Amino acid sequence: MKNLQNIDAKICLTAAGCLIHEGQVMLVKHKKVGAWLCPGGHIDPNELPHQAAEREFWEETGIEVSAFNPDLPTATDGSEYLPNPILTNLHWVSQDNYQIRTEGKSSTSNSKLWKKGCEQHLSFIYLVKPAGKNLDFKENVEETDGIGWFSLAELDDLELFGNVELEIKTAFSLLK
Repeated sequence: MKNLQNIDAKICLTAAGCLIHEGQVMLVKHKKVGAWLCPGGHIDPNELPHQAAEREFWEETGIEVSAFNPDLPTATDGSEYLPNPILTNLHWVSQDNYQIRTEGKSSTSNSKLWKKGCEQHLSFIYLVKPAGKNLDFKENVEETDGIGWFSLAELDDLELFGNVELEIKTAFSLLK
């Protein structure tokens, strides 16, 4: 397998939140990729990755969450410990953009799916928990084709994007 880091691809930074509640994980069916994954998206300029995961989760589901690590200490010197991602994944999102750019066909990538010119995504996956008691979701129909709660057993019946199943199983194992 190729080491993706050695490729001169345009990498866009993204973050996602994995919310597990009562033995189920919340997933959205992403319109662009046509598959199920944890809510997430691009990190905005000057935004910390865990903040992007929280914002994107809310934008796609209407549920406010906060990223966390089970044993995150509290700093006592005026500084702050930030939640760490449970996984960080580098994957292709548009090899077409990469081909167009590297073959000199265009100075900018213009994929219909990845208008920001993304070729790869470096994704930070966080555990998130509800910021309040309300877990009623509201689907963002501009970005998603579905939303729901799923058990580990139900994942086999879903078309999942990339390594999402591994990411979800990792999250479940950390919460045991």
